[in-house]
Amino acid sequence: MSDLLVQGGRLFDPVSRVDGIGDLLIKDGQVAAVGEAVSVEAEVLGARGLLVVPGLLDMHVHLREPGQEHKETIASGTRAAAMGGFTAVACEPNTSPPRDTAERVAEVIETAKREAAIRVLPKCAITVGQEGSEVTDFAALRAAGAAAASDDGFSVRDAGVMRDALAAAKQTRMPLTLHVDGPEMVERDIGLAAELGWGVHFSHVSLAAEVELIAEARERGLPVSGEATPHHLALCADDAPMGDANFKMNPPLRSAGDRDALRTALVEGVICAIASDHAPHAPDEKARPFEEAPPGVIGLETTVGVIWTDLVHTGLLAERAAVRAMTAGPQEVLGMVGGSVSPALRIGARGDVTLLDPDHEWTVEPERFESKARNCPFAGRRLRGRAVATIVAGRAVMREGSILAPGAIE
Repeated sequence: MSDLLVQGGRLFDPVSRVDGIGDLLIKDGQVAAVGEAVSVEAEVLGARGLLVVPGLLDMHVHLREPGQEHKETIASGTRAAAMGGFTAVACEPNTSPPRDTAERVAEVIETAKREAAIRVLPKCAITVGQEGSEVTDFAALRAAGAAAASDDGFSVRDAGVMRDALAAAKQTRMPLTLHVDGPEMVERDIGLAAELGWGVHFSHVSLAAEVELIAEARERGLPVSGEATPHHLALCADDAPMGDANFKMNPPLRSAGDRDALRTALVEGVICAIASDHAPHAPDEKARPFEEAPPGVIGLETTVGVIWTDLVHTGLLAERAAVRAMTAGPQEVLGMVGGSVSPALRIGARGDVTLLDPDHEWTVEPERFESKARNCPFAGRRLRGRAVATIVAGRAVMREGSILAPGAIE
């Protein structure tokens, strides 16, 4: 493993309280020096004029493998993630078959070792077959490497089953990331979290009423958190062309008031994470009539550009908050804090780093994406802000819009 010197960039880590021009040395896969001018024999990556931040983490991604490889694969999805500046993704379990056994979690981990461009953190299903009737074996799934449990695409309708899931999650310290299906389910699950004493995280929050419930719970000191997608933060129902399935998603685009409530919640820290909910579909599937087309949009390669264009450069969101919501925020939900397991700009931390150019202007051209899918609601938009290098364990896997030859990720 060669050493890498990231030279002359603006080192920026809100949690480690690093903000200044300097060098970053990654040695043997870990951060070895921060800030001071470093003179060593190492590969040099110039970063003048760029933001150097801890590796971005997208905690809500659909990679579709196994069973739906015509939509996306672990290889293609992680290449798309690397293009977007992400050094790690947590992938949802609604594959075919669902990821509800330890063997299926292990299969994803093994495939990722061979084929992924970045780190892959597999989620497992909360219930067997994602059918909402029987809780999966959290102990075995956690031991196999499951990063969190989710029945994404479905809410666990039966309150008794959800209570059992929370009890099992508490016993195994399994993070729960729950499919949001309206304020009623959010209120119920907050109540169960308070009763069982274990946290819940709500995926793709989209309604002002959901935000209010999460905010109230956090004010009461409950371990409750939420995420929002770039499309729900940037768009509202009025922005969707009639009949265009590239704007069909679950949950759907909401009112301008709901969008603004999400933005405020992100600014105030009620929403702790930005997650793409990257949901690829084959072009012929999205070409069907709107009512027949599957819901979901892709977002790995546009998240940084959309957030900087619509929120940071407009003054709605501080740069510090944007970086935190794509680094420390999702890390905390998944329990990736402290030691060397989480990316950070501090000595001894994992050497996963993203270089961002906040002023890079580019046009969204889905036909040039690394993802197999093209179902992007931002096609044709001019964005300002883009990842220009993605570094995993001290090795650049993407530089200046090109994916480099992948290698083993340790």
